[in-house]
Amino acid sequence: MWEYTLYAFLLSAIALTPILSVFIYKAGFKANLWLVFLLGGTIWLLALIARTPLLLLHLFFPSDIIYFAYASILAGVFEESFRYFSMKKWEKFRESKAHILSMGLGWGFLEALIIYVSSIILIAVFLDLGAPISELPSYTSPFDFFVSGLAGAFERWVATLLHVSLTFLVFQALKRRTYLYLAITIHTAVDFVAVTTSYLTQNIVLTELVITVFALTVAFYALKVLQAPEYISESRSIASEICQK
Repeated sequence: MWEYTLYAFLLSAIALTPILSVFIYKAGFKANLWLVFLLGGTIWLLALIARTPLLLLHLFFPSDIIYFAYASILAGVFEESFRYFSMKKWEKFRESKAHILSMGLGWGFLEALIIYVSSIILIAVFLDLGAPISELPSYTSPFDFFVSGLAGAFERWVATLLHVSLTFLVFQALKRRTYLYLAITIHTAVDFVAVTTSYLTQNIVLTELVITVFALTVAFYALKVLQAPEYISESRSIASEICQK
């Protein structure tokens, strides 16, 4: 009877396990990194809560595309601003590359938990109960539900890669504010292109391909920034400079 729900838990494990595994591999039993991981997720949640009232203005927009642009701008501005000011305020987030990585992984992990896992399990429970809800997707079998959900699980991996990359770029923004504006622009662009592609094409494979290309491009750029000679020397002095301001 609970086949859909069992598959939903399997999808949840597929979505979350790689993210958590990477973090545990890097953090081990270091309590300070676990704290940063948890705080990273908490700050993402606070950024979501802060912009939610503004997201409820859907009826005031003349078209869905314009609303998508509006919602994407809100996501970029709120999330990257919260990321920036929390990193600037709490030195714990910027003690080392491992701390910055932990913040990004925690950010992506909680987003996956709330956005993907909670919804996929709720849908599965309703399907198992045979709830007469017209908005529920139709599936030919529980396995069809599982296969359809794999794209969402994969998207969580890609989104987390993007969050980690943006976290490193925002760290650079503590020294050069231009990186904050860049992070906001990237976040806005990825969200808008992803949701618009999905809306216009109804093609989940194409949508995930677009998101993946964006995320990999941003990741390579962030890696290039990390490898720049000035990054190493600047990162050593940022913490002390911020504390003096």
